[in-house]
Amino acid sequence: MKKIISMAVFSSLLISCSKEKKNTVSARPVQNTTTDTATVAGVLLELVDHDGKGQLKIHSDQYKTSGTIKIGPPCYFLRRDGKILSFSYPDVKVDHTIILQGKNGVQGILFKKDSIIYEDYFPTSTPYNIKEGADEIVYQDFAHRFYKNRD
Repeated sequence: MKKIISMAVFSSLLISCSKEKKNTVSARPVQNTTTDTATVAGVLLELVDHDGKGQLKIHSDQYKTSGTIKIGPPCYFLRRDGKILSFSYPDVKVDHTIILQGKNGVQGILFKKDSIIYEDYFPTSTPYNIKEGADEIVYQDFAHRFYKNRD
């Protein structure tokens, strides 16, 4: 009888240990890699590859944000002559329009009053040269398309 009870206890311990191993999730560190930084309107902007997802970190309490990054990393700001390209469109009350480029397209970022708005993205099969930027018409399209029916 003692032998049967000992075997039952031993078996239940083995089963318990095997269940714990199956339920244990191995923790792997999240990978964060900064791919680009820029300053716009005195605000430091940082593009990050956050474990395979694009992220824009805004280092300012001055602006509220709206939207998300929809382009895939690595992400970069479009520049010309080493400076981030930014265009203003007072007719739609946009102070700064910048463009991010990722592996699956481009996305506009708009600064308006106290807000930074993540505009829609356009998939592109032919990426822009991040050192030469895009034509202003692309920036204008982001700003005017978003604010066409807003003030």
